Amino acid sequence: MGEILSFALWMQKEGHKPHTVKSAVSSLKSIARRMNLLDVEAVKGYLATSCVSDCRKELLALHLARFYRNRGVPFDRPRYKRIEKLPFIPLESEVNQLIGGVGKKTAAFLQLLKETGMRPGEAWNLKWIDSNFEKATVSIAPEKNSRPRLLKIPSQTIAMLNQLPRKSSLIFHSPEADPVNERNSLRNFCCRLDLSFCKSRGFGIIFYLRQG
Repeated sequence: MGEILSFALWMQKEGHKPHTVKSAVSSLKSIARRMNLLDVEAVKGYLATSCVSDCRKELLALHLARFYRNRGVPFDRPRYKRIEKLPFIPLESEVNQLIGGVGKKTAAFLQLLKETGMRPGEAWNLKWIDSNFEKATVSIAPEKNSRPRLLKIPSQTIAMLNQLPRKSSLIFHSPEADPVNERNSLRNFCCRLDLSFCKSRGFGIIFYLRQG
């Protein structure tokens, strides 16, 4: 696993975001448990026969291409076509049921997504200085392929945000928090409620699932 750790350090130096590095490391470790990562043809064969979507294969191929480039290993990256699908939209009653059943922080987070339509990653990275409760606005720093925006927020959402402790410059987490752990906790809660979120890949619209 030493080559994977070395690759992770290289990705950090190249400026990749922590969740991108974590996704790549997790993917490579999963493959390495099954075969030698440096056996390129075996890895490509495994990828071709894996029972995952072409979207997932596309992401795995990208991680592998970066890994092999870092190792100086020739790699003819296989091409997988991402199939665009209509986004999964949960029922409002399901969203309200979820918001009503979680803790204050997660409830405020989900309420903000529901009322503004901002990306989960944008909300996750919000700082207290980005909010102006007197003017009922929040300033959004852009993620990849998005733009900065100033959004109005309703009084109910402001009240929920005001109930949160200000232990960090960030509204919803401390800098060292892991969004994957938060995601898994919320997914487990959805499953206990038997909500349709956990039955669809569209669960990502509810919480921070971006890994690349």
